[in-house]
This record gives sequence, C-alpha cells and structure tokens, in this order.
Amino acid sequence: MAQNILVALDGSEGAWRAVEYAAQAFGSAPEVKITLLHILTGLPPAFWDDGHILKDKEREARQRLVANWQRDQEKRWEDLVARARGRLVAAGMSEAAVVSKFKTKYFDVAEDILNEAGAGASQTIIMGRRGLGKAKTLLLGSVTSKVVQNAKGIAVTIVG
Repeated sequence: MAQNILVALDGSEGAWRAVEYAAQAFGSAPEVKITLLHILTGLPPAFWDDGHILKDKEREARQRLVANWQRDQEKRWEDLVARARGRLVAAGMSEAAVVSKFKTKYFDVAEDILNEAGAGASQTIIMGRRGLGKAKTLLLGSVTSKVVQNAKGIAVTIVG
C-alpha cells in the first residue's frame, strides 16, 4: 500500500531539514509518494470582494488579476520546490512519486496544511521547526504547534 507524505515548505532552514529527512528516510522506499506543499500568502486586500455585485466583465477582470497574482507568487517559490524535488529524486525517489502544490492561504497556514493533508489522504506530515523560544511561541503562535495540536489521524514528524 502506498504511503502519502506531505512535506511543508516555507523557505526556512527547518523546512529544508524536513526535505533532507524525507530524502534519507524515504528516498529508496518504492511505495512512498511525497507532496511538497507551500502555502502562498493570502490575497492582498485590493483583490478582495468589495461588497458589491460584480458585472461579468468586472468578475472576469478580477479573476484574471487573481490568477496572475497567484502565478507570480508561485514563480517566487519554484526554485525552492525544484531544489526539494531534485533532492528527493537524487535520494532514489521516482519523478512521478514527488508532487508539488501551491495553495493560497485560505484560513490559517496550519489549518491549510491540515486540510491539504486530509484532501491528499496523507498519513504523515513532515515539518521543520523554526526554533522559536517558548515566550515567542506563546506570543506569536506557531504553525508547527498548531499542526501537532490539531492533527487527527495523521502522524506529524517535526525535524529540528
């Protein structure tokens, strides 16, 4: 039975350590599929619905604007995702076993990661930790902590 693993990427050293861990642990495992996920920042307020009913042309223009924005956001992260994919393939994974996804932040990054893990039937989420101190974690919140606290039926591996 194939195992689906989601690796959360955010450009931090911790996220890269998560990729390295996945490569070492699962690189030669033939039944493993890995999804590299990056959550894009939320839509800028200028793109939000401003409360009035849009005419067809306005709706189409806004949809094009949002699609162009998302494409630009994805381009900013393509190098990181390509590097992560290359590392996993070099470790022995097939090209077809590594998928990359970009999702625009919808709720909260942690919730979006969990939603994607559920939608992709992932059994495991691998994440790096940022190394925030306890005081900063309490004040700022932590995506990793939220994922761990709210994951139900999904193993979470935190790579330090």
